[in-house]
Amino acid sequence: MLAVTVDAFHALAMVLWVLCLPLLFWHRWPRATKFYGWFAVIFIVANMVSQWVLGECFLTTIARALWERASDVPDHLDDWFTVRFSEFVFRLTPSHRAVKIATEVLILATALGSLHSMRRLRQKPESA
Repeated sequence: MLAVTVDAFHALAMVLWVLCLPLLFWHRWPRATKFYGWFAVIFIVANMVSQWVLGECFLTTIARALWERASDVPDHLDDWFTVRFSEFVFRLTPSHRAVKIATEVLILATALGSLHSMRRLRQKPESA
């Protein structure tokens, strides 16, 4: 059950990161933009440090360890979460290289969006 919870949290964090990316470019809700900006920075830094130290997302490492402790776990659960998730949702099995490239593109989009957002929010006069 704990492995499923970690996988679900991982999925929700990734979905939140990707789906809320437009908030960095569209500033209708400045508080949501600011919250998302902080979330994205923390998510990306954790991911990059994890990639450097573990070679994969720390949540994947934790989930794998929990799945291995569980009984009667299918062999296909030994792969990266993003690979398993895309296989489950899209019936596609991307390579680890494709996952890394997609992650890097999303990180670049987030960085550019953050810079755009900071510039736009600074240009707007503060309302009291």
